[in-house]
Amino acid sequence: MQLRFKTALSSREYVSEQAWRSAALEHCPLHPNGGCSFARHGTYVRVEPPGTRVPRWYCPEGQTTFSLLADCFASRLPGSLTDLERVVVEGEQAKSLGAAADRVRT
Repeated sequence: MQLRFKTALSSREYVSEQAWRSAALEHCPLHPNGGCSFARHGTYVRVEPPGTRVPRWYCPEGQTTFSLLADCFASRLPGSLTDLERVVVEGEQAKSLGAAADRVRT
């Protein structure tokens, strides 16, 4: 399950500061009162920007992993939220979707 990691960092700052190291989940989202074996479960890599890692936790009792995705990244899409927003603006302002695709790809 993906959860929000509230941060004002840009994607580049997130990587340069290795912000995933300071991310924390104080308790298991499935067991807020405790009683489970909730623990940090490493990280996974995102392709863009290079060097991006996303922290994970695991609840064995709930058989569920949790990740904290920083605000600067788009959920379920590669890249940063800023990049995604730029593409949306191009699509809205272009004369056609083909023209928008040509501008975004170059």
